[in-house]
Amino acid sequence: MEHKLVYQKRKALTIVIKNGDVTVKAPIGTPIERIERFVADKSAWLERKLAEHGKRTDMLAPVLDGTHILLGGEFIEIRPTDGVKRVRLENGALSVPIKDDADVTRAVKNWFRRTAADMLAHVLEMYSLSTGLEYTSFALTNAGGKWGSCDGNGNIRLNWRLVMLDDALSGYVAVHELAHTVHHDHSAGFWAEVEKHCPDYKALRKRLKNYSVLTTLYR
Repeated sequence: MEHKLVYQKRKALTIVIKNGDVTVKAPIGTPIERIERFVADKSAWLERKLAEHGKRTDMLAPVLDGTHILLGGEFIEIRPTDGVKRVRLENGALSVPIKDDADVTRAVKNWFRRTAADMLAHVLEMYSLSTGLEYTSFALTNAGGKWGSCDGNGNIRLNWRLVMLDDALSGYVAVHELAHTVHHDHSAGFWAEVEKHCPDYKALRKRLKNYSVLTTLYR
């Protein structure tokens, strides 16, 4: 099993899989033979996780290869267009001024962030009103690997890429973060609060994992 080996000041061996890459973290001085046995013992688990990652990337291939965006769970073609001065959604496609690839990517990212500001503010406010859970402030975040956060003062941050997901998933994330305004952990009480407002949260939470790679895009 191909992997990267990193020695650290730590007590135990562990394996981290990120974006399909496998990293083994080992305590300084761990014999290579022990590390190889550890990886071999985890081979079935690793193969399963990598296969799951492969399915996710295949599902999102049009987005990952830069030919489409995902907006509200729908694939929309990115169409470099002559004569347009700014990115705009029209005729079922995202028209982008014709420039080099780097500029196109930057333009799409900026369009997403402008779009996300209003859309996600509306989503959060809508769920705040329906659940009765109040928050202090809202802002966008560019965090990698996280869809949202809520601090101890009720300040909620939502990853701007959340606008890529369908309404059910973005709604679950909103409820999740709003529940943190009254439960600042992931205790049984927290999940009971989430379930009260989002009864199918377990299925949504599981489905959300299929889109985790999106948090790495447009960086």
